[in-house]
Amino acid sequence: MPFVNVAGDVNLFYEIKPTTSALQATTPWLLILHPQFLDISFVYPYVDGPGQLLERFNIILIDFRSHGRTQAKVSPSCDLWTLAADLAFALHKLNLPPVHLLATDPLGAEVAIRFSGLEGFVSTAFQAVMGSWTNPELPEDWDASVSATQWWLYGPRSTYCSLDVLDAWAGALIRRYPPCKATLALGSCVAYVERETPPSSLAPLLKAPMLVLHGDFQNIYDCPGAERRFNEFINLPPPSSFRVMKDTPLQMFDTFPERVKEQYYPWIDNLLAQQTIIPAEPSATISTLFNPSEALKLLAELLGDPSVASRDPHNSDSFYALSDEKISSNAERIRTLESNQISKFSILGGGAPESWTGASFEEQNPERFSKRIQKSAGEGGTSMVEEIILAITESTAEDDLL
Repeated sequence: MPFVNVAGDVNLFYEIKPTTSALQATTPWLLILHPQFLDISFVYPYVDGPGQLLERFNIILIDFRSHGRTQAKVSPSCDLWTLAADLAFALHKLNLPPVHLLATDPLGAEVAIRFSGLEGFVSTAFQAVMGSWTNPELPEDWDASVSATQWWLYGPRSTYCSLDVLDAWAGALIRRYPPCKATLALGSCVAYVERETPPSSLAPLLKAPMLVLHGDFQNIYDCPGAERRFNEFINLPPPSSFRVMKDTPLQMFDTFPERVKEQYYPWIDNLLAQQTIIPAEPSATISTLFNPSEALKLLAELLGDPSVASRDPHNSDSFYALSDEKISSNAERIRTLESNQISKFSILGGGAPESWTGASFEEQNPERFSKRIQKSAGEGGTSMVEEIILAITESTAEDDLL
């Protein structure tokens, strides 16, 4: 399997998909960032087939830490800066030129923002569901937390998407992050959940065109607030654009892929048409574009912490903004979860085969999550879901809770 080592025991799984264009050597590169909890296989519908992205780009896909086939222990110092550095080191070691970025969800957007030197969004929802998800007392607690997280991403299920989409998402959590794998569950979300707002001096550093698509299911991230943040990026060149997608949830890449493509493809085609074709650069030239020592110095300046610049520039674990106290706290949480998960339960379907083994949808999801919730509802067991969702936002309509 293709892996690239970026730090210590951190081996990122990646796939490279060459363009179908006859001009492969001069075709630009696109890095697609998969959604949180999922993996690169979930973005294949954007890659393969006629009229898709492979006609426009060479494509690289990389699984984040604690996701998919990437191999890495959960690190107490890992934050969004670390995940961005992982990508930079991977692209450098693979001798790839500068890439275009396509982020498919808030996690990918946050990482892309830091990768490009930008400010991100503010967390609200995951903090309310994470405790029961990583360290539940009962299976019903785990079900309720996953259901509430699903609502945060996809909105009211009857409104926005089919049960197949919801069950594919939940099935990934069942297979990979049951309570008996609590440390892995923590690693999959802690960098996003507990992110801190980066310094405001980062926002002006972004000078690449940006297209932002924002769903209007806005009980979590409202559209006016998101647009205000977009407008803070004062140095974005044309054709940068912020667009609200009507009747669309936060996670739209798999609920409305055709609508996403309708917005993204004309935008990127117009941008690519304006750019001059650049001959493929030799690897020696590409290497000069990668300077982790200078990147650490910049991070030190942005954080106001000169000690950051003295860290080892040769691995991505050196890139983080967490305080020593926070790292110690995370280390204690990891130790606690490692101890607790020994006696924690799995979920029916936990450890089911993954798509990359050739398993069918039914084999990956032997018991659909939607059926589990229906059973709980029949037993009057949805009150915790409602309580968590109400804790996330008081503006939710009662009809939207399930």
